[in-house]
Amino acid sequence: MRVAASCAALALVAGCSVVPPSAWTFDPTALPPKVVMPGPELAELTDRVTQLQLERNDIRGRIAAQPDVGQRQALYAQLHAVGSRLSPLERRLATVAGGR
Repeated sequence: MRVAASCAALALVAGCSVVPPSAWTFDPTALPPKVVMPGPELAELTDRVTQLQLERNDIRGRIAAQPDVGQRQALYAQLHAVGSRLSPLERRLATVAGGR
C-alpha cells in the first residue's frame, strides 16, 4: 500500500513539474489580443502562405502519380521542405489580425 501511495505522489509531483507557470494563471475569458499587422504586410503573408499551399498540393499530386519509390522519396523530401517553410507562416497568420 505504501508503494502505491508513494508512486501516486511521485506521479503527481512529476506531472506538476512539467506544467509551465503560465498554465496555472491562464484565464480563458481574458484571451490575449491578436497581433495587429498592417494591410499590405498581411496581404503579402497571405499570398506567401497560399503560394506554399499550392506548391505543397502540387507535390502531393506528383507523389500520388509517381510509381517509382525512389522518385517518391525525393518528392517527399521536397514536401517536407515546403512544409517546414509553410508551418511557421501558417502559425503566424493564425495569430494575426488585420489592421484597419
